[in-house]
Amino acid sequence: MRTVICNSIQSFWDMAENHLLEGLSVHCVFPATDKIQSLIGLYQEQYKINKITFSEVFN
Repeated sequence: MRTVICNSIQSFWDMAENHLLEGLSVHCVFPATDKIQSLIGLYQEQYKINKITFSEVFN
């Protein structure tokens, strides 16, 4: 399975809205609050992203 690394929330949104993440896994390496993570979860369903994970370095 291929995983796309997103360095910023903007890069995540840009790729998701252009349907570049469909069928892929995504790993986010930017700091994301619980609120942002839940918003990204909505994108996961809407744009058919397999799995989204977040770096724990910032927690």
